[in-house]
Amino acid sequence: MKKFLSVMLAFAFVASIAAGSFARTLDEERQAVRDYLKVIDAKIIKYRAQGNTAKVKMLQSEKQGTLRRWEALKEQMGSEMAPAAPAPVAPAPAPKAAPASKDMGVSMGAKVGLTAGLFAVTGDLDYSLAGILPGAKARLSVDYVTGNNPNSSATADNAMKSVDVKIGGTYALDMLKTAALPVDWYVGAAYILPVKVNAGRTGKWGAEAFVGGSYKVPDFGSIYGELGYAGLKYADGVAALKGVNAAVGYAYSF
Repeated sequence: MKKFLSVMLAFAFVASIAAGSFARTLDEERQAVRDYLKVIDAKIIKYRAQGNTAKVKMLQSEKQGTLRRWEALKEQMGSEMAPAAPAPVAPAPAPKAAPASKDMGVSMGAKVGLTAGLFAVTGDLDYSLAGILPGAKARLSVDYVTGNNPNSSATADNAMKSVDVKIGGTYALDMLKTAALPVDWYVGAAYILPVKVNAGRTGKWGAEAFVGGSYKVPDFGSIYGELGYAGLKYADGVAALKGVNAAVGYAYSF
């Protein structure tokens, strides 16, 4: 009968642990095991004093079994209470490189108007210097000017036809561009080298300065206009040509 009661007591302990393992904390389970072991230790002392060796051995065996069951339960509860390992975070995809721009920073334009007050047709070739000076462009132009020089006193020297080469540049005035008026404003200047005047060659020179504006038309190109002043000394004994620059034209970038 006593053996049966001991077995039932052990079974009740295991059942109580199993029933409460999901309701009690690990510290609470540890305290329950300590209380149960104290009961067994008290019984071992009692039966050892009575000389009941068989009962003492049975209780010692039960104590060892309880300790083994406690270690197993502690390991199980510890693994259940341990935080789950965080799911691996996939690395963010590397940003795609922006496609290379097809714009080479080169534009070609043709304009018509006045150079130093006389009719002129001009071809412009602009090359961006953004890698050196943002907003700056180098410009090479070929200019054909024709008309009468109003500053020449000799009637025979008034008429002129000149082919000029211009070497200069422009600089963007980005601070003037607004959403209401989407025009790219710029200033520019050039050295003028008259290559041929009338029927002969020349080695004289001139200069010009101007302001301009360019409006981009989608899928078409740009419309641009310029206004400035130029002076050109193209022959000995003839007064320099001086006057207003004013022209409008079309440019295409590539």
